[in-house]
Amino acid sequence: MMSAVKFDVSYSAAAQLASLAPAEKSALRRLFASGEIENPVTTRPTDDGRFVSRLGSKRVLWRRLSTDGRPEILSIVDKSFAQA
Repeated sequence: MMSAVKFDVSYSAAAQLASLAPAEKSALRRLFASGEIENPVTTRPTDDGRFVSRLGSKRVLWRRLSTDGRPEILSIVDKSFAQA
C-alpha cells in the first residue's frame, strides 16, 4: 500500500492511516514527497524533537528516524483533538 512512499508508519498509527479518506492519503503522500514538511507554515517542531504537520483538518505527529533520516508517522489526529 505505502511501500513506494518515503516515510515509515508506526504500528500505533497504522490504523489511523488506514481510516483516512483516499484524498487525505494522497495529501499525506504529497506532504512527505514534496519537501513541504520543511515549511514552517505547515510543520512545527515540538519540545521533544518530534514534529507536527498540518494535513487539512488533521495533524500528523512524526519524527525523523536517526538511522536514515526518513520520517516516521507516529499519530494522525483530528485538529480539534490536537487542540484539546
